[in-house]
Amino acid sequence: MAGSNKDYYSKVTVKAVGDGKVYVSYNAEAQSPEYATEFSAESGKDNKSSAPTHKYYAYAQANEGCEFAGWYDNESCSGDPVSENVKYEVSVTAESVTEAEPTTKNLFAKFIVSGAPILKYGESHAYVNLSAGTYKNESLTTENVVEEITYESSNENVATVAADGTVTAVKNGSCVIKAKSGAGEGTYILTVIDDVAAGVTQIGNGDFEDWRGVTNDNHAPNNWNSFETNEGQYASLARAQQVAMAEGRPGSDGFYCADIYSRSVFGIAAQGNLTTGCINAGATSASHKDNYNYSKTSDPSKSETLAQIPTAIRFWAKFSPAKVNAQHPNAHMEVVVHDAYDYITYSSPSYDTEENKSHVLAKAKKDFPTTNGEWKEFFVPFEWTDKTPEGQIYIIVNLATNADPGQGQDGDHLLIDDVELVYGDEPIVYDKYVSVGFGTPVATPIEVTYKESNTIDFNLKNFILNDGTNDLNVGNVTVAGLDFDNEGKFAFDGVIQIAAGDKEGVDMWMGPALGDIPLTLEGTIKDEYFYVHLNINIPGAPVQVEVGDVANATFKVGESLIGTFCAPFAVALPEEYLQYVSTVTGADEMGVLTLTTVDTPVVPANTPVVVQIPMAIEMPVSGIYVKGTPTVGLLTGVYEDTPAPLGSYVLQNIDDKIGFYYVAQAQPTVKANRCYLTAPAAGVKAFFFNADDATAIESVENAANVETPVYNLAGQRIQKMQKGINIVNGKKVLVK
Repeated sequence: MAGSNKDYYSKVTVKAVGDGKVYVSYNAEAQSPEYATEFSAESGKDNKSSAPTHKYYAYAQANEGCEFAGWYDNESCSGDPVSENVKYEVSVTAESVTEAEPTTKNLFAKFIVSGAPILKYGESHAYVNLSAGTYKNESLTTENVVEEITYESSNENVATVAADGTVTAVKNGSCVIKAKSGAGEGTYILTVIDDVAAGVTQIGNGDFEDWRGVTNDNHAPNNWNSFETNEGQYASLARAQQVAMAEGRPGSDGFYCADIYSRSVFGIAAQGNLTTGCINAGATSASHKDNYNYSKTSDPSKSETLAQIPTAIRFWAKFSPAKVNAQHPNAHMEVVVHDAYDYITYSSPSYDTEENKSHVLAKAKKDFPTTNGEWKEFFVPFEWTDKTPEGQIYIIVNLATNADPGQGQDGDHLLIDDVELVYGDEPIVYDKYVSVGFGTPVATPIEVTYKESNTIDFNLKNFILNDGTNDLNVGNVTVAGLDFDNEGKFAFDGVIQIAAGDKEGVDMWMGPALGDIPLTLEGTIKDEYFYVHLNINIPGAPVQVEVGDVANATFKVGESLIGTFCAPFAVALPEEYLQYVSTVTGADEMGVLTLTTVDTPVVPANTPVVVQIPMAIEMPVSGIYVKGTPTVGLLTGVYEDTPAPLGSYVLQNIDDKIGFYYVAQAQPTVKANRCYLTAPAAGVKAFFFNADDATAIESVENAANVETPVYNLAGQRIQKMQKGINIVNGKKVLVK
């Protein structure tokens, strides 16, 4: 339409977004702009001109404490600005020819408060019950915030958050809720509490996230008690802080844990003590019977109710003693489920009364040494009594920095997190190893379900047998209802049926087609020890299976060609080696040993042996760890470097004579997986493997008055016999 005589109509409107004012003029720069906080029809008048392109000037003025951020073509002021100049020259190419519908251009001036945006929650830790569903923290304050506030949750498995900041609880645990705007952000911790389970089927605040009760007089987490809330005759003397909030373990859904610590009181170690019950300070001696923890059932804050008896307790701990305490090395955890009675946990079992014990329904206890600076998970089954619960059930959990009152050290620290009760319908998965026929151990998850009345279900899941060529997919070897005793032992001898497994990628399992399978099983699961031995009589392929933890050793004999060996697992040796492996079954007064060759293809676990072999050998071996006493015949094995006991005999090469020599004063080190000998014959200073070696050296008990010339091993004459080997009449004589 350029070049015609028609009029062209246009209009520019401007608006302030934030704290500021705007003005727009047509064709000429304004001398004194009349600013307005909002645009109106007067902001940009309809203008007609014969020229198709019209020129406008937009002006922006920030209020005090604010600054101009730029001109935008959208009201949300998103994206890049079209201009960052306070005065913006705008050109509009008009296309309409009527005054009623001019060409319009809209501009928005963005103003922001000077300085970075600040968002802050007045309530830094909020709590919501799972049953409540939703929660909104109304304590958020803002400064310099112009942009829209958005929200996010650090763990949506615990809680989600809506666009307006309202959170929805998903499960118990903790997460961080964050409010963001521009470069500013504010956070608070949200802890979801399962108020239905807490104190009913779980320990209230067992994850130690709730510390709202922290004051100058009380540092214990909610639902727990320490010395600051103790009672008794000497309560005021013992009232001191010995528990603190600490950073939770890695991998937890929460943020905090309990740091229980000991302190020194007049030179006596006061162990850290945390309980769901009440601490009674009734005496000045730490081990006195009047110092105890108990369930004060009349006080809900110092007792814990329960709906049913659990089958196990699981917790995480990091125990760091101030220094190694050889006599009293262990931290302590004890849990007792009891009936409606003020049950007492005494400092010593000898103080316990028959009346007190008669109220116990179930008990779990675990004493454990340093965890060497690492978090460690513990799983402890309950031992049920034969008492039938009547009325309300209670539970008391006790945690202490030392299992022996008064025997810890100033500065012992016990960190505890995520205490959880386990019930009979929940399988526990142990990451263990499986060895078939004493073959190479393979990592395998094992399911154990702890049931009521001290029974377990054992499930070797997705068992796969290799026949030397192919993998045979057997299935789930499950034995239900195994009774276990106080030592954690259980056994089975009967018939089972093997179910199909569920391992991804395996479509065919042979187990269901086998029908009845004879099975014998023996196992022990107690504290940190896990071992199960199975004989599975699969038709045509009977197998022995061991399940547990792996141990390693080295089957080694040096250039002397005589050595000892012992391992805490069965060792399948090459057939050509077996003739050289013997136990020591006897020793005579002349110093000659009786050896009995191991007549099986496998050296049993915890069996110390002598190895006499025609070649040096060094062979790493590994297997499933079997707890046991490594003593067979006259040999005792060790599994770590150990000083030889006084009066024992250690394998040594003295003057080219290899034998077991008497340990009188200096105690040589018996290396790991080696053995020492204990002989019944008195007065013998060395034992050998044949009569020729035994007669080549003599022993004397007291040679101080020998008149015959005596020489040392260097050929020098000496005045009298000395300890060690002496030369008398051309013979070697060993003096004790």
